[in-house]
Amino acid sequence: MDIRYLKKLIKVVEDSQISELEIEEQGSGRVKIVKNLLSGAQPVVHLPVAPQTATQPAPAAGEKADSNLFEITSPMVGTFYRAPSPGAASFVEVGDRVKPGQTLCILEAMKLMNELECEVAGVVSEICVENAEPVEFGTRLFLIEPEG
Repeated sequence: MDIRYLKKLIKVVEDSQISELEIEEQGSGRVKIVKNLLSGAQPVVHLPVAPQTATQPAPAAGEKADSNLFEITSPMVGTFYRAPSPGAASFVEVGDRVKPGQTLCILEAMKLMNELECEVAGVVSEICVENAEPVEFGTRLFLIEPEG
């Protein structure tokens, strides 16, 4: 979806009495904008991310290569945040069980807070980025060990 279109949608939510707006366009994807009514903060945009098979670097001595992990990468350039606000608990920790639709982190881009949602059920094997670290499109964020 076009960023100008997203900004217009966010403005509609901010200026209205509605607290949530979800739009799905065939071929363009899905966007869900949720107004945070308690803090007056900007709306949050939910971005579903499909898991990708991880490409692992060569294992170091004594390490085992694990090719069954799913790699979750950044869908945009922005700043990676592990928690919804400073001082709050992280969305996920290594070892946590996750499910589709669960928020993994927030990516801030152009003053918009974008929640990154998991699309696979499993266990968080690794968090690859430090909190408040800038990320590029395609940066590896999480490795998930799928259930089953």
